[in-house]
Amino acid sequence: MGTRKPREVLLAYEARRKALLDEKSALKRAENLGKIEGEKIGVEKTIKTIALGMIHKGIDTETISELTGLSQEEINSLRH
Repeated sequence: MGTRKPREVLLAYEARRKALLDEKSALKRAENLGKIEGEKIGVEKTIKTIALGMIHKGIDTETISELTGLSQEEINSLRH
């Protein structure tokens, strides 16, 4: 078993350090994408909940569509 030269040790250290930083960066991107997707799902659920409330109040499909941005097909599926 030979000893490694200081330059080889430094290069190995830098390569490992770079790999760890790359992994940390990838995890942060994945976390941010997860947050964005979660917020999107939350907004969609909120809009559908509001639309259901409007349906129960007897508001017509066209008005609900205009106010929520949901398609008339989506609103009709909520009605059933």
